[in-house]
Parts: sequence; C-alpha cells; structure tokens
Amino acid sequence: MENGNGDSAQNGRRLARSDSHDSQTASEFINSQLQLEADAREALPYAFDHCTQPLGPLRQTLFSCLTCNPPPKSTSDPYTSAGVCYSCSIACHGEHELVELFNKRNFTCDCGTTRLPATSPCTLRLDPVTGIKGPVHSQPAAEGNTYNQNFKNRFCGCEELYDPHTEKGTMFQCFGLARESEGGCGEDWWHPECIIGHGRTRLRAKKTEPLPESTDESLGNGSEPTPNQDEEEEDAREEELPPGFPAEDDFETFVCYKCVDANPWIKRYASSTGFLPPVLKSEEKTSNDRPELGDDPSGNETTSTAVTHQESIHDAPLDKTDPGTKTITTPPDNSLKRRAEDNEDSHDPTQSKKAKTGTNQNCYYESLPEPGDELVSLFLKEDFRDHFCRCANCYPNLRKHPQLLEEEESYEPPLSEEEENGRGSVGTGSLLDRGEAALNNVDRVRAIEGVMVYNHLKDKVKSFLQPFAESGQAVGAEDIKAYFEKLRGDEQGIKSAAMAGSGSGNEDNRREQSANMAHLMIRACLLSAALLAPVTVALGSTSYNGLAKTPPMGWDNWNAYGCDIDADVLLETAEKMVDFGLRDLGYKYVILDDCWQNMQRSPNGSLVANATKFPDGIKAVSDQIHDMGLMFGMYSSAGMYTCAQYPASLGHETIDAQTFADWGIDYLKYDNCYNQGQEGTSKLSFDRYNTMSQALNKTGRPIHFGMCNWGKDYPWNWAQTMANSWRMSGDVYDSFDRPDDRCPCTTYDCELPGFHCSIMNIIGKVASIVDKGQPGAWNDLDALEVGNGGMTDDEYKAHFSMWAMIKSPLIMGTNIPKMTASTYSILANPAVIAISQDSAGTPAVRVWNRKAELDEYDQGSISLWVMALSGGDYAIALLNAGAKELQLNATLEEIFIDKATTAGGATRGPLPSSKGWDIYDLWANRMDDTMASSILQGNATIMGSMMNTTNSTMLYNATETPYADGVKQNNTALLGVKTSSVDAMGTIQATVARHGIAMYRLRAQAGASLSKRDEL
Repeated sequence: MENGNGDSAQNGRRLARSDSHDSQTASEFINSQLQLEADAREALPYAFDHCTQPLGPLRQTLFSCLTCNPPPKSTSDPYTSAGVCYSCSIACHGEHELVELFNKRNFTCDCGTTRLPATSPCTLRLDPVTGIKGPVHSQPAAEGNTYNQNFKNRFCGCEELYDPHTEKGTMFQCFGLARESEGGCGEDWWHPECIIGHGRTRLRAKKTEPLPESTDESLGNGSEPTPNQDEEEEDAREEELPPGFPAEDDFETFVCYKCVDANPWIKRYASSTGFLPPVLKSEEKTSNDRPELGDDPSGNETTSTAVTHQESIHDAPLDKTDPGTKTITTPPDNSLKRRAEDNEDSHDPTQSKKAKTGTNQNCYYESLPEPGDELVSLFLKEDFRDHFCRCANCYPNLRKHPQLLEEEESYEPPLSEEEENGRGSVGTGSLLDRGEAALNNVDRVRAIEGVMVYNHLKDKVKSFLQPFAESGQAVGAEDIKAYFEKLRGDEQGIKSAAMAGSGSGNEDNRREQSANMAHLMIRACLLSAALLAPVTVALGSTSYNGLAKTPPMGWDNWNAYGCDIDADVLLETAEKMVDFGLRDLGYKYVILDDCWQNMQRSPNGSLVANATKFPDGIKAVSDQIHDMGLMFGMYSSAGMYTCAQYPASLGHETIDAQTFADWGIDYLKYDNCYNQGQEGTSKLSFDRYNTMSQALNKTGRPIHFGMCNWGKDYPWNWAQTMANSWRMSGDVYDSFDRPDDRCPCTTYDCELPGFHCSIMNIIGKVASIVDKGQPGAWNDLDALEVGNGGMTDDEYKAHFSMWAMIKSPLIMGTNIPKMTASTYSILANPAVIAISQDSAGTPAVRVWNRKAELDEYDQGSISLWVMALSGGDYAIALLNAGAKELQLNATLEEIFIDKATTAGGATRGPLPSSKGWDIYDLWANRMDDTMASSILQGNATIMGSMMNTTNSTMLYNATETPYADGVKQNNTALLGVKTSSVDAMGTIQATVARHGIAMYRLRAQAGASLSKRDEL
C-alpha cells in the first residue's frame, strides 16, 4: 500500500489541474492523465477476467479467503478449507481478507463451489446449466484438491498464525512430498529456525537482545539514530539465518523433516551428489507455544491479514520455476558452502547418469550409506534431478512424485494486452487500450476499486455518453464531473476531492483517496466512451499468437463421420490415438467439426451443445481429452449459419470466443458458409475473420485459429497476420485425380473454389503459392483422406507425402478405431512426419512439372519437389501422377536450381550440386502389416519396445524427444534408410509406381569436395 507521500498525492494534484480545463475530448483527457503518470508502477500486470477452474488442476498461485471461511479458534475444530485463483481473488474476493498461499500443485479453483458460502459466488465462471457467465455458486468442488494448515493462515511446524505486519525474515516452501494426511506438510512454508528444531521461542528471545552499539560517526555527537537506521538494523537481525542452516545460495529447494519421514527412502540421498548434508531437527523446539487465533506471541490481540512471504503476485511477475520462493537475500555462509563443496568432493564426480539409470545389478542407490534414525530435512541443489537412481527398484518411488522427475510448470495468468505487447502507457494503443492502461498504472487496491466502479457504472455511463457519440461533440471533464455529481448526489464530495493533494497528514490522506476515487470514476467513464467508439481494423494489423511453429497435427471427424458425431466417438478416438502411439508421433488435436450445436442459442446468446450428443456438455469432453495429453478443437463459421445450417458466429464473435475459451478449446476451425455476402475483396474477408481472431486473443487462452474460407479473396496474402492456417482450396474428397464439376478451378486464382477437389487438383493449385506458408501461418490443403477407401495404397502414400512436403496441417480424417494396418503404417511413418515438422519451416517448391501418359481421367503429369531442411539437409519428392510406373530422374543441378543464382542473376558459389550427397529413402522403413496389425490389436509390448528404443526404425516418440532433437541425434526412424549416394553434379534415379511417389532425405557427404567444374 502506498503512503500519503507517494504517487497518490501527485495523482490528486493532477486531477485538480485537469479540472481547470473547460472541455477536452476523451482522448485528450486520457493522454494528459497518462503523460503525467508515466512513472507510476503497474500494480496489476495480469488479466483477472477468467477463473482457472475450467483449466482443471494446475500448479498455480492460490489465496484463502478468511472473510468467507473464518478459521476456527482452535486447530482441532472442524474447518472447510478453500482456495481461489488469482483472478477470483480480485474479481470475486477483492474486498475480503485474503491469505496469499503462493504456488500449490494440482489444485482446481474452489470459487463458486460448496467449499465457499453461496453469498460469495464466482462472477467469472459460466453457469453449467444456463451457459451464462456468473454468478455461480454451490457447484461441486474438485475431488483432487488437497489442503493444509496454510488455508487457515497457519504456517510452518510451529503452526503460527501469519501476520505480515510483524513477521520478518525468510520463509521457505517445502517441496511437498507428502500431504498432511500422509504425515507430511503439504507444501507448507517454514521458518528456518523451525526446520532445525529451535522453534520460535529462540527468535523471540533474540528480539529482546540489545542491538550492538553503532559505530556510525554521525552518532558520536550524541545524536539519536534515525528511524531508517533502526529499521535497517532490526531487519539485519531478523534476516540472520540460524546456525546450522544452509546458505540460501547453496540449495534450490528443500524437503522438510515431515515429508522426509513420510518418504524415508529419500533420506539416503543426503550428502550425495546433488544434495547437501542432512539438517537434523533438534529437540530444542517447544511447539506448545503455539498461539491461537487472535493472539500474537506477546499475548496482544491481532487481526490476520494477507500473507506477504514475498512481493505480492499482484505487484510483480510470477516466477514459474522457483519451487520455494525466497523473500530476502542473505549473504552466503562461506563456511557452510565450503563444507558442502568438500562433501561433494568425497563422492565420485564421474558418477554417470547411465549408472544411475542402470539395472538393479548396478543400482546407484544401493551404493549410498544407510541413514540414521534422526529426523532430518533435505536440501536439494539445482541439479538434484540428475542424480536420482532410476533403476527398476528405485524408479517407482520417483514416479509417485513427478516433481522429482522433471521441473514443474506453474500456471501464470495471461498478461494484460499492454504488458503482453510490451507497449508503454502513454500515447500508444487505442482509446480502449489507454483506458485500460489507466487502471493498470495504480495501486492494487485502488485499481480493484476502479474496476468495481466501472463494472457497476458502465451501463449507466453508456447511456450518458450516447448523445456525445452520436453528435460527435467532445466530452468535457466538467460534463463528466457533473454527471457523477448527479449520479452520486455528492457534488460537494467531488469538488472537495478535486482540490485535494496539496497537504499532508491523515486529513489530507483522506482527501487524496477521495480525489483518486473520483479520478478512477472519470477513467471508468472514459473507458466506456472507448467501448462506444467504432473500431476500424487496418489491413495487415498483426494478431499473431505464437502458435503453430510447425504445422499442426491431429484428427477431425468430418471426413469419416460428418454430422454423425457425439461424445462417445470423440473420446473413443482420443483413447485410440493414445493407444496406437499417434499422440506421441505428434497428432495432438482432436477436432469436433460441424453439427455439435443446438439449433437455437441460449437466452444470453451463447452457443449450446446438443444435449443428446453431449449429455455432460462440451467442457466434460474437453477435460477428458486434455487428461489424455491431447488438445481439443471445435468448429464454427464466419457466417450466420454453419455449413450444416446450425447457428454460427458472425456477429457473435466475442461471446462465442469466450464460450470456446471457457470450454477449454485449443483449436478453432472457422468456416465460410452463409457469410451474408461479406466477401469479394481481401478487406471484406480480412475484417470478417479478424474479428474472431481478435476475440480469441482477448480471451487470454492460446487457440490455434484455422481459417476455412476455401481460398476466397486470396487469404495467403493477408491471413498470416491473424490466423495460424488458411484453407487455400475448396474441400478435398477421396480421389487422387478425378476431375469433378463441383471443383471447377485448377489454378489458385479462382472465383469458385467449389468442393470435391481431388488430391492432384489441390496440389496443382497450391504449387504457385507454397512460399506463402511460414512458421505460425500455413497453407491448409484440407484434412487427410488416408484410409477412407477411395484411393490405392500408392495414392495414399503420395497424398500423405505431399501434404508433409508442402507443410499443410496433418489432420487425419479417417475412422481411427477401425483403421487398417496399411492406413496406420502410412499415418505413422515418422520419417515423413519429420519432414512436415522440420524446424526450418520451409515448404517444398515444385522445380518442374511435365506431361506424362494420361490415365483414365485424362490426367497425367510428373513433377519434382524440393525442400530445404534444418541442418543443411534437403528433402525431395518425385511424384508420378501418370498412367503407369515410370523411372524418374532428377539431377543435382535441378534439385539445387534455386542455389544457382541470386535474385539479381549473379552466380553463387560453391553450389550444393558440386558435392556428393547420401540418399535416404523415407518409405523404406515403413512398418509391415503384421506389425501394424499387432499394434492396432493392442499389443502394448511391441508398441513400448518400438517407441522407447533409440534406434527404432518404425515408430518414434516425439513427446519424449522432439523431431528436431531426434534428427540431430541421427535417429534412424527419422532419417529413413540410406539406399545410395550421388556424386557431385550427378543424377538421382527412382522407379515410381503409377500415382505414386519416391521421397528422399539428402544429406551432404562428410568431407565432400567441390567438383572440378566449380574449381575452375
């Protein structure tokens, strides 16, 4: 909280100066305020408009509301604990007494549940019955939440009440290996003196010790120490760590003696590499001194207030990685540090991870000395995870505690738009942006007050501002003041507030707060003015969301099921994607296409799922899919209706985007049917799709935005700035090259995209615009037809290969539970997928396209496609769309034609064609039908052996090792089979089946020299 001499007083004076103007526009008023407040700290950097409950269990910062759930007088009395997320602590409990608990793992927000009174509902959640956002109360609480004494505002083994006004020094959070019910502490915060068993009585006694005499020369003349000097000396004494406690810089986190005692196996690691010597708990502690609620250690009655172990989360960015936040930096204890280093030297520094993950015969754990029976706490170094034994006997102990195996991710609320874009507060952004910045640049309490004022008054303010908006007349500061005077019946109060800020003391402080409240009310009014202003979207304005750095992979139900879709189909498919190893190959999205909706929206205007198809709602399906390690996508259209004539999102973008976000979707396929004629120019289409793009971004949830406008109005020229992918053609159908009058165009510049477009039709159209695709924004050739029965095996191989080469999203469209072995072995080819997911993000280009013997549909061509890969490799595809099997040739000069000259025509050198290359066949390791059938029939043994073997040639686990890393490690499943080499200036030859493909990775030969031709 700021004192009376801080920025608040300045704000009051600024308000008085602003009031001296007769009139000004809303923009001018905000600019004048923000220019004077440019140095104000931004106390609310995070958005607080979404409860985290829809996201399920997270490691997140929590608050306990003591107003809603007052703790009992005695710790033995029954008590219902509850924790609320960051957003709810502000929006729903902003006026309450809160305890900040910081990070707790696997916790779902309790706001709006039976663990809190119905009189304190959640205003941020959607009511599961009505679909309306807030107020929600009396909902079932998450069953997986666990609670400890922190929720009662008690901390540490001493069980003291935390009072931020009297508590000083550092507290440390235990890594939390056991719940309270299991004998542990449940991620409690500990005083260092209590960890070693000294108890708080020693600290209280230490507080009564006289301070050492000051040596400050300023006190030599009998002058009194200044208040600041007293505070500094007192703080220094409080910060001193007790003897025997490690220096803070020596450890990353610690496990308290309670959690160690509940997991005695971990005690053996004390003093080993990655761990400090054990810290014994002595018997000096007297825990019976524990104060009850309302008493401090001296017996004086106190009031429990918010915990401030560190600078509040509302005032500073969250730390995602520190498992135990340290609030005060203390000088390292050099003697302790030396002892820790000496202890490390006593162990073999060459002990390898391989030994620690070896067989039982080589169990690293068994080589450690047996621990004693004492109660000890363990202090873990930064690299402690690298030194656990992971043999068959030891690994089960680690598996129970995922935080021991890998670093945890903590949920961080989305930054406000101003923070996220890194823009300043002054003179930047739209009028709405600047109005929001005005609220962000004030103290937390005053900011919350301002937001509440805005929420209460915005509707009334809109009616006041409407005449100004319609007439174009400037809104004067005096107009706003007069309106609020009338609204509040408090003319004298505002006039007095406007004059505040020139004095000091309590009376001036009260005037200052009144002035600032009026100031915030005016800001709220101006923010409403911004909401009334028309928004013009400039062509090319960016809304890039950082997703889809490589083309997305997943499954969409439309090609296989159409409208015959329900929750059971989605969940069965998701389960099979996991069981078959498809998830770990990278197929992460499960996308629900059209026909999921009711025919009518809810009374509040939101979309509603068909209750017969989705009896538990969309959110339940989304949660289950997320629980499988997959991501969930949905469908709507930028029109009045979807293509199946269900309600769509044109004109409802904001509410629909929020509904999708609240349901937890990760991907939106956004179609183009019934668009009310809002197409025909790039600007019309851009604005229509950009409205949804911006609405999705404002929800704060990362959602892949997949435009499905069939290539209308040339989206490859403008969609990169507001979408992650765009359909560049009409709908695909299950045919290799059969012409269809419903897909009349054969080139990209098409006015009638149609549908029923064959594979070769789409490939022919995209060839001219492949360069428009880039990381984060891809040409979408439509979902894969592999496995749907309309093509031959060779045709499906060519189809899948070309989608990968061109960097289209790889969205499966077949019946996954019933897929055949041949279908599986195509979709699960990691060598081809690695081309799609290559980090360079460069789509293949068609080097040449030549006529071939015509097939039964009078179609026939052959073509060479080339893609530059990361690390200097290349991929090539020889596509035979002719009537018969052919031998196709590609010279290195043709393959590297783009390297031969610069844009200006000057020769480059040396050329890739001037050295030799090794050739790897990307289909040579294709899984045979016997192996594929075994996997589809549930043979987990075979699946596990292939997925977990480094040198597997058939399957790959990209969840465990990303494709980029696997290629660097020369994983054979990704490189394919080396079949031959080609000398400098040579030719690659391949026999390619009718309607088939030959696909290769080229890797430069080690030590290859330039050819004679390039040396001349």
